[in-house]
Amino acid sequence: RVGAYAVFIQYKRNDRKVWHSQDALLLKMSGPSSRCELRLRLDRCSAGEDSEDEHQVSSIIFANSLSFSDTRTHVVVELYDTERSYVESLQILISKYLEPLKSTENASLLDANLVDEIFFQIPSLLSHHEVFLEELKKRLDHWDIKQKVGDVFLETFSKPAVIESYTNYVNNWKRARDIIKNAQQSKPAFAKFLENTAREHKGKLALDSLLIKPIQKFPKYELLLQRLIKHTDVAHPDHSLLLSAQREVHDQLLRINCTEREALELEQLREIEALIDGLIELVVTDRQYLRHDLVSMAAGGGTRKERALFLFSDLLLVTSMKRKSGTIRKASPGQGSVTSSLDANKYKLLMKISLDDLDIVKAKDESLKQMMVEIENLTEDVSVLNQINELTWTLHCTHNALDEVIKDMFEKLNKQLVEQQNSDSQLSCLDLTLSTSNGLETMSIVFSKPEKRASWEESFNEAKHKLATTGDRRPSPELIAAVPIRKTRAGLQFTCAAPIIGENRKDVWVCNSDGYVGQVCVLSLQPEPNVTSCNGVCNARILCIASIPGVNSGIPQSRQNNGTELNDEHSTIQFDSSSSSEDEDRSDGEESGDINRASAPIKLVEVSSTDSDETDNQQSTMWLGTEDGCIHVYNSSDNIRIKKNKIKLQHGSAVLSIIYMDNKVYIALGNGDIIIYDRESSGCWNTSSPTTVSVGSTTMPVSKMLPGVGKIWCGCGNTVKVFNTETLATENSMTVNNDANKPITCIMLSGNGLWLSLQTSAIIKCFHTISFELLCEVNIAPAVTKMLTSCDDIIRQHKAACLRVTSLLACKDLLWIGTSAGVLLTMPLPHITPTTTKMNSTPSVVGVSYGHTGHVRFLTNVEYPTANSENTHQRYSYKGKPDQRTNSKLLVISGGDGYEDFRSSNISEVAGREDSTNHLLLWNI
Repeated sequence: RVGAYAVFIQYKRNDRKVWHSQDALLLKMSGPSSRCELRLRLDRCSAGEDSEDEHQVSSIIFANSLSFSDTRTHVVVELYDTERSYVESLQILISKYLEPLKSTENASLLDANLVDEIFFQIPSLLSHHEVFLEELKKRLDHWDIKQKVGDVFLETFSKPAVIESYTNYVNNWKRARDIIKNAQQSKPAFAKFLENTAREHKGKLALDSLLIKPIQKFPKYELLLQRLIKHTDVAHPDHSLLLSAQREVHDQLLRINCTEREALELEQLREIEALIDGLIELVVTDRQYLRHDLVSMAAGGGTRKERALFLFSDLLLVTSMKRKSGTIRKASPGQGSVTSSLDANKYKLLMKISLDDLDIVKAKDESLKQMMVEIENLTEDVSVLNQINELTWTLHCTHNALDEVIKDMFEKLNKQLVEQQNSDSQLSCLDLTLSTSNGLETMSIVFSKPEKRASWEESFNEAKHKLATTGDRRPSPELIAAVPIRKTRAGLQFTCAAPIIGENRKDVWVCNSDGYVGQVCVLSLQPEPNVTSCNGVCNARILCIASIPGVNSGIPQSRQNNGTELNDEHSTIQFDSSSSSEDEDRSDGEESGDINRASAPIKLVEVSSTDSDETDNQQSTMWLGTEDGCIHVYNSSDNIRIKKNKIKLQHGSAVLSIIYMDNKVYIALGNGDIIIYDRESSGCWNTSSPTTVSVGSTTMPVSKMLPGVGKIWCGCGNTVKVFNTETLATENSMTVNNDANKPITCIMLSGNGLWLSLQTSAIIKCFHTISFELLCEVNIAPAVTKMLTSCDDIIRQHKAACLRVTSLLACKDLLWIGTSAGVLLTMPLPHITPTTTKMNSTPSVVGVSYGHTGHVRFLTNVEYPTANSENTHQRYSYKGKPDQRTNSKLLVISGGDGYEDFRSSNISEVAGREDSTNHLLLWNI
């Protein structure tokens, strides 16, 4: 029913009633009950709760043609309601805590400086949110169907002052909690003050619960904005503003979560240390609490007793457990959810064991696998019989005989199921070996359920893997994103990738090809990894890509001498990376050192009009080389969806590799030539008359190039040639393998070491760059086999049979290794001096928990600056300011077929995820 109603809002202040009537509004109601419910809801949302008799009412007027089901309006009302409650909480912190504690009569409770630290930034936050609340109120006072709130969000949360206040508050939050905790223990009067004040609060909220509200605020904002966007029409003027507001709030939430997580981790360690009798020195900066479990373990006399296991990132605690007598006391204010759940028991430390000294005994579990399959089958059969039994009741004829058969089958299945479940303890048992001074000892642990055992084993293995990454406890690479790249054509595979250098934007260009079409996908890294575009650029396979800085870009030479390359089917990335390709077998050929100016047939197919623009020359460019001998040049800032290439150069042979060095671009062609492009005085590239040098041959072309100091390391078949960029001649060469049919597929330079692998080989060789001596050989097969233990036997055998290295990347003293099995490996790069003749020991190779289902097609890395709030751990005084310094984050990016989690040994888990979908995995190191 539609009717005209006047909305009256009653104010009661100082025993006077004021009736405020707004213009008659059209309310579209479903009935009287709905209308009453709506009005009650509005009164609740708008009424203050300072006392029983006093209400401060905000005028919430609904617009023309709004119904009770208008979710958008109700979300706005809820937003206003929660914001008002938040402002009240901040006001309570100041009026009930900060001001009384700073008063002269309470001066003895706590030092004034400590009070300032506890409530650091609270006054600033209150002033910001009072303004925000007032703006929301104005919008609601004049609410109509086209009213906006997204602009209010943007105006408030894009202010540097608001961002700074929240950043400083979050960084100081841990310090504030420490001060409160210490003061409660050392000053009983202060503890009594907090207790009394909390009791007077209408919601009985303690100080800790109020102080955490600013940290909890942004997740609530994000949820409310998501709901608003969902119920706001795309054509509504508020829709785009809400989307922008959501992005702004989400960015702030990411920063807050990082700092909050670190503070909470240390606080958890302190609380656990206080709970366990006899435990000391648990709180360590790099230590993380992972989980706790109740188990049973063998005790003296053949008995078993209840024990508690506390698993940390580097430590396992075994404690006795005894239930507390008497009334279970409530968790103290501010206790975390972990300690509050543990508070019902007393714990006493029995064993404190480093994870380095523990290993899981891997028993033959074929029988366990069979047992789990049988239990699953029996459970499923019982469920099906239940459905059959229900269906029999729909029969119109007599079905006594059928009932007897079903009953008999029920009894047999239930009996078998009980028998299997009685033997379930085998699945719940886990044996650990403990290395002691007296040798190995065995610990037998029984979990409550097989699922608990499998989950604990997975957590344990992951923690062990992170510890084993390096002997010096180098932080384990952290997977921050797995980005799927959907195929627009069947058969598209990654070939190569390169990040943009010399620009403020931090994008990575990723190339896909199927042999007929070349496609470029642009991965944007900020604020979060996201594929912004994916477009075809040519009708040939893209084999290599390189980022070329513009004129006077200011990029250090070490960052400029980078390129990426791919040969045939797999990528060979050179931003300090290379990846393998399935090169066709090649025979030895004679090398020549002939130098010509434009001796190779080169055709300038297309040059855009912007080529002569001076400012255009200062931009960095992306050079793409294709299988049909074409080089496509784009400005790094170009939107490839709508812009054509800036330059297109046609060569007579496939472009196998592109690198930039000393203001020149070097192109390796499939006929063995290296083409050198240099800049003219105007900054433009001299594309009409490049220099051509014959280094390889048609049978052994230069398939890989690595920049060095004044020289380029070239992979030609089974030979490495050192090309002098001054004399344009080959000054040295070495044969790395006697079999000419096994060419070099991956090559990487790190210090005085040259690391490479050959076609169809799982061996990585290291040669000295000065003496050319073979220093060591590393077989990656054992490390890959270890990572594939949870895979199906047939898949594991197949991957092991055709295992080979597909990509190499040197980054932060680690050599990253991509494999045909999809497993990513890391190996610490040893220090190689100019006089090193042999490695004292073979570097250890460790598998990374996540990888690809199929081949690792390329590896690359990108460095970009991040806000200091994500990486710094400062303490602030009440009036302190944070250091404004910029940190850089280094990401390793792998591209490959599918996405796989190699950690889990859970038998029932389906191996592989989206096997046919190309994935980019991003690692923070």
